[in-house]
Formats: sequence, structure tokens, C-alpha cells
Amino acid sequence: ADMAPATAFPPAVGRVSGGVSPRTPGGRRACACAPPTRSLNPRHHPRHVKTHAAKTDHHSPPYQVAQRGALYELRIYGGYYVTRAGYAKNREHGLAALMGYVEGGNEEAKTFPATQPLVMRYKDSEENDGGFTKTMELSLGANVVNPPAPTTLNVCVAAAGGELLAVIGFEGIATPEMAMKYRELLTRAVEIDGLSVATPNEFRLATYGQLYSLKPRLNELMLKVKLPGGA
Repeated sequence: ADMAPATAFPPAVGRVSGGVSPRTPGGRRACACAPPTRSLNPRHHPRHVKTHAAKTDHHSPPYQVAQRGALYELRIYGGYYVTRAGYAKNREHGLAALMGYVEGGNEEAKTFPATQPLVMRYKDSEENDGGFTKTMELSLGANVVNPPAPTTLNVCVAAAGGELLAVIGFEGIATPEMAMKYRELLTRAVEIDGLSVATPNEFRLATYGQLYSLKPRLNELMLKVKLPGGA
């Protein structure tokens, strides 16, 4: 669906600061996995958000930076295709299913590029027990049209994007406790700026770099948001 240009944002969003900065992410990859060394101090985040954008390339999900502030940035994501898999406790099982599809486990035996980031979607459990329904996904790359159906088990192909996301970045191992802290922090920040969370029972976590490395992992926590009066 078509989305309004970023310049149409109302004054309430102005507190996020900054103008429109169209971007097709580009750059080199990052590596992963060390304990967090920074607090939730907002002054640390702009560097992390900008760093993450430098770790993607033209095959990564396309977006425009609509506004950038001290704590987070707003991105308008264009449409793209992903391969998606559910998982429970073992994230490696979900990742194996994704890699099976991109390495040719589909009806055309077609291979796709290894893309950044790996995005995990979390939906609060309907039992309100603190648990989540979890899926993970990878972009299938640029200029993909009508991707083939999977032959790999436990994986599907889906259209993604066409939405407004608030994004906050941080370094280190994304433990459940750390993710919830950033979820709460970002939720408060967007509400102060006059926005609202479109799906309050969901959030996403994007991770950049190799899964098994001693270098610090880069992460982004994402919330789908809507403008004042938006549906």
C-alpha cells in the first residue's frame, strides 16, 4: 500500500528531530555476541542506530529514515519478501529452516543471498504467562517477485514491509531482560512524542552479524507505530 511521504508527519513527531533522509542501506557486515557494556542512557543510541545501517546492503529490507532523534529513529519500510519460520526454545531450528529455503529448498531450487539482519518477531502469549509466540525471518533480497513455494519443512514465504517502525539500537547479547527494558523504553518514548504502538502485544528484534563470534553483536528493537489519528 502507498504510504504518505515523511514530510507529511504532524508537528507531534517533530520532537523526534531531524528531516527526511532517504536511504537504501549499504555497507559491510558486522559480527556478534558480547555482554552489553552500555546503560540505557539515550545519548548512546544514535551511534548504534547509524552503525546498524552501515552493516546492511541493497538486499536488506528497504527503508527511508523519516525522523531521527536522540533515542530512536522512525523508518518507513518499503515492501519486500521474506522467508519465515516459527520456533520455540531452540532458535537454531528456526534458522536451519530459513537457510534450507535460501539454499535451494524451494520448488525452483533457487538460491537467495544471505541477508542482514535476522529479524525475530515476538507476540505476547494469549495466556498472559510472560511467554511469546516466536518467528524469525530473512529478507529474500532486492527485486524478488513471486518467490517460489518452499519444499523445506516448517518455513513459509511472506510479504513484509509497507509500515512505519520506531527503532532503537543497542549492543551485546539480547537477553529477554534486556529486550524487555528496551521495549518499555521505546514504548514510552514514542508515546511521549505523540505516536502510538500499532500492535502493543508485539515487538521485533533485529540482529546483525555472524551468530557465533566474540565480537559485540549489534541489535535493533522495533515497534510498529502509527501517527496520531491513524488507523
